[in-house]
Amino acid sequence: MTVTKLPFHADHIGSLIRPTAVSDAQDSFDAGKISQQELRSTQQKAIQDIVKKQQDHNVRALCSGEFDRKYYFSGFFEKLEGFKEVSPVPWDLARLSAAPIAALKKAGKQYPMAAICEGKIKYVESPYLDNWKLLRECIPKEQWKDCKFTMPPPCYFHLRLAKGKCYNTDVYKNDEEFFEDLAKAYRQEIKTLYGEGLRNLQIDDPTLAYFCSDDMLSGLRDDGEDTDKMFQAYLKAHNDCIAERPDDMHVGLHVCRGNFSKSMHFSEGSYEKIAEQFFKTLNYDTFYLEYDNPRSGGFEPLRFLPNHKNVVLGVVTTKEPELEDKQVIVDRVKQAAEIIAKGQGRSVKEAMENIGISPQCGFASVAVGAEGMTEEKMFAKLKLVKDVAKELWPDRP
Repeated sequence: MTVTKLPFHADHIGSLIRPTAVSDAQDSFDAGKISQQELRSTQQKAIQDIVKKQQDHNVRALCSGEFDRKYYFSGFFEKLEGFKEVSPVPWDLARLSAAPIAALKKAGKQYPMAAICEGKIKYVESPYLDNWKLLRECIPKEQWKDCKFTMPPPCYFHLRLAKGKCYNTDVYKNDEEFFEDLAKAYRQEIKTLYGEGLRNLQIDDPTLAYFCSDDMLSGLRDDGEDTDKMFQAYLKAHNDCIAERPDDMHVGLHVCRGNFSKSMHFSEGSYEKIAEQFFKTLNYDTFYLEYDNPRSGGFEPLRFLPNHKNVVLGVVTTKEPELEDKQVIVDRVKQAAEIIAKGQGRSVKEAMENIGISPQCGFASVAVGAEGMTEEKMFAKLKLVKDVAKELWPDRP
């Protein structure tokens, strides 16, 4: 099988510490005090600034910091015909057995937003084209290949909304019909973004990692779900969404256990439960995985990684501002490489070609970063990622 080259051995997930001006503008927009255009103008200025800072620090991939959206998962579903935004989400609409919902309710927090499918899903106009242009227009065309754009996963709201609440059953009789039309919209969006110059797309999906959690699986079964069937349906939905992407478009999948407000996480557990099916079924080029602390388990599940796939190890944390020990990270990457090489029947040197490193998650996935994390400390973390990569892959980006 063809191996899609890893874009960068030193990478990051996408969201960056959000400037106060962007957060304040979002709050003012939500309160009806400023217009959509005024909010967009503030976001545009902030994106131009953060892209320049990434260039000045030689950070790749170049990202918008996700300053173009309120949450990492917003801006797509609610702009497709057939979906309605609900904010905040009443508890009777939420699936209390789902790890993120249970954690939020226990913490006394409200689930902020959901998109509910009330009609037939139709792709009328691109939800994210303007967002991509905000990033693209900051840099010369020859550097567009260095950019990465992020999208939420197809199963995002299906897991988080109560059974039977994700879509109108008068419109879609079952999950298969719902995901079929949703995947069609994803394929159209990917085609649009590709046509406008995007070559590196990342889908962010903490949902799949929740299937590593015994607590969530038990809760879903109590909710009447067949969790094996559910997981298979989610994997199929992912593959269907990216089925028609062009050969020269890199598509990656970021998986973590949740990194909500002030780095709250939603589940724990090794990838072992899902690893073989996950790695061998999904058709992504690269997997961006959380590996910054014990809640993620060991590297052993990576033995199932096919030799035509890449993995980016999230071995630097965004949850704490303190810098990790460089040598510890180097040693951990080498340990992972040995496991991958053995599983693939290749040499460690060959396996290293398909390995990269990054932080485990974004720095502000839902606008609020970890306590004590500043922009200066964020760039120090990203420099650490680069320094480790330079040692491990001295002649590679």
